[in-house]
Amino acid sequence: MSVRYSAERAEVRCDQCPGRPVLPTHREETDPRRCVRCQGEHRWLPQPHPEDHLCRVCRRECPGCQALTPDGGPCRACRGLCRTCSAPLPHRGPEADEVVRIAPERRKDHRHRWARTYFPRTWDRDRCDACQEGPAASDPVRAVLSALPAKVVRACGGAVPPAVVETARSELRHRTARQLVARIERRWWGGWAARPLSRPESADREGYRPDDVALWLLAPTPCAGGCEDGWRLTGRTGTEDVPCPVCRGGRRPAERPGADDDEEREPAAAADRTTAEAVAYRPPMRECPGKDGTCGVPVADPYPRCPACLDWPWCDCRRRRYDPDRATSCPACAAR
Repeated sequence: MSVRYSAERAEVRCDQCPGRPVLPTHREETDPRRCVRCQGEHRWLPQPHPEDHLCRVCRRECPGCQALTPDGGPCRACRGLCRTCSAPLPHRGPEADEVVRIAPERRKDHRHRWARTYFPRTWDRDRCDACQEGPAASDPVRAVLSALPAKVVRACGGAVPPAVVETARSELRHRTARQLVARIERRWWGGWAARPLSRPESADREGYRPDDVALWLLAPTPCAGGCEDGWRLTGRTGTEDVPCPVCRGGRRPAERPGADDDEEREPAAAADRTTAEAVAYRPPMRECPGKDGTCGVPVADPYPRCPACLDWPWCDCRRRRYDPDRATSCPACAAR
């Protein structure tokens, strides 16, 4: 690396590339063997060096704010566009002009010993005024898209994927904006908030990208009964939702493929199962068909239904039910 000063700024060149090109940096301590932007400890550049002297991670980031972008160009916020709807952002001025400092003698809480400083909200400066008021907006599509977590939108390159927008418009024909917002929040805080937003594809599992996660947060439940993640919405205030009778509240066991038409294939022994088969294996059991097929409580032989659906009487301890044809109390009280 050679450093040359021009107009009071350092001019850094790469001596390992033909023609000694000028690197897009003015830091004298830059190592040309690493990424010129991040200088990561393990971000060594391949030989010969790429033309931009960037690693694969920085090549997908915005040059101004390091946000992920599809092509590595400026993000929507740096181009002055809303990250949700791509509308032009209003001019808000520098953030330093929005800082408000109140002198100690002007404080209304009578604590005249210290000054008080109010800083502006910076987490929504990359959204237009209409998207900031998305939950209360009259446009249902905007209200649904504003419920997407900011972490997912940033991972998608700072913009909502077109497939998500089309899914929101198609789902609004059957659901209200409030129901779709509740669906996104339920699936996000129910699992995706603590899971990685991308996973590479391997031999035993499929991979996914942040665009797929954004679509899964809004996609309808794959159930013929039209339920919401195993529950049917009653649509009446004060009435609880009921489990879906089609998929049994999401507890329907998966059908096992048969070896022949007349007999089922026996499950493999525990030592012979693969990792994927061991995780997906569930011991065979019967479910209670009561309550029009929505009960689903495991039932042991020889009983056809659970104690609640058979209306067994309660024991004196008021903790368990007992079979009136075989005992006069529950097994725990009878063993005393």
